[in-house]
Amino acid sequence: MVRLSCRGHAFEPVAAVVFDKDGTLADVAEYLKELAIARAAAVADHFPNLKQLLLQAFGVRGEHLDAGGLQAVGTRQENLIAAAALVASQGVSWIAALELVSTAFEAAELKFTTKAALTPPLPRVIELVQQLHGMNCALAIISGDRRSEIEAFLDTYHLKPFFQCWQGGDEPPTKPDPQVLLRVCDRLGVRPDQTVVIGDADSDGLMAQQGGAAGSIGVTWGWHRPPVLNYCDCILASPLEMQISAD
Repeated sequence: MVRLSCRGHAFEPVAAVVFDKDGTLADVAEYLKELAIARAAAVADHFPNLKQLLLQAFGVRGEHLDAGGLQAVGTRQENLIAAAALVASQGVSWIAALELVSTAFEAAELKFTTKAALTPPLPRVIELVQQLHGMNCALAIISGDRRSEIEAFLDTYHLKPFFQCWQGGDEPPTKPDPQVLLRVCDRLGVRPDQTVVIGDADSDGLMAQQGGAAGSIGVTWGWHRPPVLNYCDCILASPLEMQISAD
């Protein structure tokens, strides 16, 4: 068991920490912005009038991506559904809209090399993970990203030995459904009330709250414009702001 302290708030005893991936462990802001632009452009090849609406829906705000927007927080499937809804608004049948957007997304994604290579760990997060692991704290990941991408990230940066399990957005239920947290806690062999969730989105804090976790820590260290977080117990701008001690 460990004790986590940050900004005057203490969590103890803590047996496990569940991390989000994108924006918490991995530096994805630029990658996700460019992916959103590419997806919007691919759909706009068929419906040019939808390009700006798609960018707004994905959360592209000028030169930056909204950390609380659909592209940053939603799963690939949720982004696809939102884009298909806009296409359907043009008088296209729902199935045809889904097919068109699915094909457009696939074409856009071909323009990028492996995601893991473009989204390295954020500064100081590896040290944080290593410190928690070194104090026998169980670690897991619950992400909106696909399981294959989580594994690619862990493999690319040699982090897999530190995590006992991981859950992707292509494995329902997804955040903020508390069942995903309960499932991961069961796999770790720990109680939810001895588990802390660390993430950069309201979906992380809400999942922790509804899942009976010991608490949640919101982080802003992965974004140019800090996300607005409404459900976390405390907010950190750097991994260095967290103190870890034996309980």
